[in-house]
Amino acid sequence: MQTKALRELAEIRTGYPFRGGVDRVPEGGCLLVQAGNIDGEAGDLTGEPTRIVTPSNFREHVLHFADVLLIARGPRNDAATYTWGDGVAVAASHLMILRTAGRISFPDYLTWFLNLPATQAKIRAMRSESTVPFVSVEALGRLRVPVPSFDAQNAIAGIQKLSTQEQRLMEQLRRQRRVYVDGLLMEAVQRGCGGHGTNNQ
Repeated sequence: MQTKALRELAEIRTGYPFRGGVDRVPEGGCLLVQAGNIDGEAGDLTGEPTRIVTPSNFREHVLHFADVLLIARGPRNDAATYTWGDGVAVAASHLMILRTAGRISFPDYLTWFLNLPATQAKIRAMRSESTVPFVSVEALGRLRVPVPSFDAQNAIAGIQKLSTQEQRLMEQLRRQRRVYVDGLLMEAVQRGCGGHGTNNQ
């Protein structure tokens, strides 16, 4: 199976270059994706989107459905596929946007590959040494990516989604089981207290 440099498989760009802080505005017309929204384990977005005032010159930075987002600055370099759907959205400046074309038919395959422990180790080795480590567009573009067949990419992306769904269902089941067991134990405590009375003399 052949491999290609990431720059040959995707357009790589940085997030919107905000100047100064970003103010949250509940009625804002633009969504902002930040590092906290990137769930590398699931390869998906998490949490609630932040709404901001639509920034100037935003059009060239607008996210497209199925763009791959990667955290480029800080201690982790997790990736996720953008799935928040319609509406204007931009990525924070510490994220990179990878827009696939051509040989990568399924962005979820690329997200899966980027989140592999071996790939994460390679990305960490690319980071510049500074107070806050970061990966440059040029360095990330040199990352070698295996390019399997269309069917293989589709199968990998599908299995990854099923695995993520299973993990979420198992976590939901674990929480529900804990609530159920706690309820049973509290009933036992209340029955025990009621049976023995409260004689403190």
